[in-house]
Amino acid sequence: MAELSLTCPTSTAAAGGSGNVDIDSRRLIRNGGIFSANTSLDINSPGAGWLLSGREVTFSGSADFINTTQVYRNGQLLLTAEDASDDFDVYFVTANSTLAFESDVQDLDIIQVWKFSEA
Repeated sequence: MAELSLTCPTSTAAAGGSGNVDIDSRRLIRNGGIFSANTSLDINSPGAGWLLSGREVTFSGSADFINTTQVYRNGQLLLTAEDASDDFDVYFVTANSTLAFESDVQDLDIIQVWKFSEA
């Protein structure tokens, strides 16, 4: 079983805010063979070859993805990027819940997407 570590971003309580952090998480398991690198993946509606669980996760843009989201692959935290030119592990694509990976996702890989927001 993959080991998972969690690093919560520091919450800064805004005026009237509680400083509490909510986490939305989505888990995807690849069960349809190799998913090619740099192919767009809608994490809320991935299509055939994926098992899906957890709550819907959306991003308002690339900055939101970078600042509030952690992506794990088989329990390992990935480096997130604004786009493919950054050459990091996973990057934002132009839709609300679409991202892509710099390397192939293998059969039975587990992808976890955690989005943090202030409660």
